[in-house]
Amino acid sequence: MKLIKLVAISLFGLLVVSGCSPGKPQNPVDTQNTKQADIHGTIIKLTKNGVGEILGSILVEGEKGSKPYDQASIKVTQKTKISEKSAGKIVNSNFDALQENLRVEVRFIGPVAESYPVQATADEITVLKDEQVDVRPSIGGIHLGDSQSQVDEIMGRVFKEEPFDEPGHFPEPWNRRTYDKGITVIIGKDSGQVLELETSSAQFHTNRGVKTGDIAKEVFDNYGSSYKQFESRHEDGSLIGFYELGDGQIIIFDLDKDDNSLLNEDVKIDSKIELIRITKASFLD
Repeated sequence: MKLIKLVAISLFGLLVVSGCSPGKPQNPVDTQNTKQADIHGTIIKLTKNGVGEILGSILVEGEKGSKPYDQASIKVTQKTKISEKSAGKIVNSNFDALQENLRVEVRFIGPVAESYPVQATADEITVLKDEQVDVRPSIGGIHLGDSQSQVDEIMGRVFKEEPFDEPGHFPEPWNRRTYDKGITVIIGKDSGQVLELETSSAQFHTNRGVKTGDIAKEVFDNYGSSYKQFESRHEDGSLIGFYELGDGQIIIFDLDKDDNSLLNEDVKIDSKIELIRITKASFLD
């Protein structure tokens, strides 16, 4: 009888211990976010492989200078865990759901090649559905076509304004607003919309994270990977630092803002961006 009681007590103890022991989570997605992301940013280029273990690759760009990495070329394999996060909930996803301009967090696995951008393999990719990406070309959050009130919300109402009654190369009379912070905005008098804007201040980034003071080669690689160089109308070929952004818009990176020309002829390895302008191709001479 005592033997039976001892066996029963032992079995009960085992059940209690096993019931209290932490088991493996049933949903592997729940384990995400326990490790710090290696990069948090935007997919600016996606390449699909189509066959084999490697599904493709993504080029992710974060905020300039962010840690551990602000730009990475990342291989995506059959073993990479891909999910989507929205309103605090995480659901499984797949490689086909990835696309350019999505905001993501990526955790690496294995060695990281310390080039620039770094090269790594993705262990986990989380698409951040709540982080909407405004892919419209901009400087300091201002876009062509924005209204005066939208500009005021960003820049405030302290500026010097110079009126121009003759349209010149613009389609209407215009006002030039110059802000002490280092940005100039051209606003049409009739439309009340931004026709052109430029900055010489590192305080104002483009929507791709580029600012004045950045190394020209890195900037040209950044934009050249996604946009076509603008062709001169005067049979001079492609213009260095001019990129077509779509919808007739172009962005110009000037390496010498004091030479009275936007053309870049002598580009050196250490050349830096001194001025950034977004305008319409039709407004150029």
